[in-house]
Amino acid sequence: MNIGKRLKKYRNQRGLSQKRLSNHTGISQSFISSIESNKQSPTITTLERICRALGITIAAFFSEPNNAVPDSLRPLLDNARQLSPTQRENLSLFLESLNKNE
Repeated sequence: MNIGKRLKKYRNQRGLSQKRLSNHTGISQSFISSIESNKQSPTITTLERICRALGITIAAFFSEPNNAVPDSLRPLLDNARQLSPTQRENLSLFLESLNKNE
């Protein structure tokens, strides 16, 4: 999959319009559109800014998913990415306690 298709896929998965991604990154909407249509290629710096706004690493951006995350879990993961390490640990402990009680 090329960069443009990957960008569009991740942007759509996050429910972001090109305009909203533009606002989060400071990259013009027209340039994001040009990347998605493969008319222009982003620099590594630009791609880092985009990935940061999408909540993924560059490595994740280019990796092939071997275990696709179900769409129903994507919002949970997106929220978890925004938690601090301590909050993530607390959430993990909470979820483990729920599983033990079943």
